[in-house]
Amino acid sequence: MENLQEYRKSSYAIPVCVDNTQKRYILIHGYTGALDLVSESIALLFNEKNMDEPLPTNLSENILLFLKKRGYITHKTKEEEHLLMNKISHSLQAYYLQEKKKFYLLVNYNCNFRCPYCFENYISNKGKEWSCQIMTKEIVDNAFKNMLFIEQDREKHLNEIILYGGEPLMEQNINIVNYIVNKGISLGYKFAAISNGYDLDLFENLLGESMIKKIQITLDGDKKYHDSRRFHYRKGASYDKIVSNILLALEKGTHVRVRSNMDSNNSESILRMVEHFHDLHLFDNKLFSFYPGLLENNANNLLEIPDKKHIEYLSSDIFENQLSKMEETKGSLSVLFYNAFKNKAPIMLHASYCGANAGIYIFDPKGDIYSCLETVGIPKNIIGHYNAEKIEWTTQHKSWKERSVDKIAQCSQCPYALLCGGGCAAKIIDKDIRTPYCNNFPTILELNIRKAYKDFYKVQNAL
Repeated sequence: MENLQEYRKSSYAIPVCVDNTQKRYILIHGYTGALDLVSESIALLFNEKNMDEPLPTNLSENILLFLKKRGYITHKTKEEEHLLMNKISHSLQAYYLQEKKKFYLLVNYNCNFRCPYCFENYISNKGKEWSCQIMTKEIVDNAFKNMLFIEQDREKHLNEIILYGGEPLMEQNINIVNYIVNKGISLGYKFAAISNGYDLDLFENLLGESMIKKIQITLDGDKKYHDSRRFHYRKGASYDKIVSNILLALEKGTHVRVRSNMDSNNSESILRMVEHFHDLHLFDNKLFSFYPGLLENNANNLLEIPDKKHIEYLSSDIFENQLSKMEETKGSLSVLFYNAFKNKAPIMLHASYCGANAGIYIFDPKGDIYSCLETVGIPKNIIGHYNAEKIEWTTQHKSWKERSVDKIAQCSQCPYALLCGGGCAAKIIDKDIRTPYCNNFPTILELNIRKAYKDFYKVQNAL
């Protein structure tokens, strides 16, 4: 091997302890995606407090060759590594922008629930003229037409259009949703929906593999807890009807994914709900899945709900720690690491946080286009206006679609940059969009790798 003094520890090497008892460590490289199980002695060489120390002279030739091959030691300077990371990020983002476009139809802003934490609640303050507006056939036709304006090559459209709201599958929307789905099918699309599930039985004719093939439905815990904060604005309790509709959708062949919005008050209730799912044998159905989502505060630190209790928001790291203990679900990040272990492949890197910074386009009923589900209805986040003739892009279009870690100064020198993608842009919309949203990512990463490692080796030991 070349002179050892020519090499230094890569600034993008990340050691993570995945098993405290057996002292097992994973070493990750932040711009090659390398992922390796290593001894404690090797991992600790890359501990943050040891990073500026020279490499030990007693390392074997095989270890040195391994570290060099995997990128953990390098002849590049810190500045050269930063430039290389930025170049990789730029190339990744260019690739993402060429991937298939993903379209949403925001059928209406209105909803038949009154959930206290909903980030769309502020829309109610704009009056019924805004909140009760529903897509018309003309608006729907314009949206389909402008999908081809955004991407002329139909082969570069994802064939799944997602129905969103407000609440897209509510009784008042029956006629327009039937029109949307039938028109979409005639154009070769299928559909998914994000729904509260209450009126789903009224859309039974649209459920199934060839029409609305997937649906995400929210239940926030067992019957008692869910009904205390997710209730129909006129009819009250909703849990039993939603569960009945989940069973209906599964029977019709629609994939159902249940989401639970977790805060510090309802984790035990969610576990009781999961037990109810087991009693119903839902986890035996390949069309069914479940995941908890972190309930985040988009407005005030405390929001009062009708029974005078308060929502107590969890930090991301505490949420991920609770999630890691649930056998029935995996977080998206832990799935990435699990697949990397399983396939003996590098971890997938990404230059931006999500599709909002790449191929997602959301058409609303007022003729506006957004990039992010959490920013709909906020005028300053409109990325375009559409009508029968064309789309007029706003300056926000470029800002959203060009947000990647190579354009965020604080990210370019961060070893986690291509793993976190700069964080969620919706969380920093009151700042410069090129501000990072770090959100305790190193801790979140560690928790997800630990879960992936545990799940993978449990499967391996069972074989």
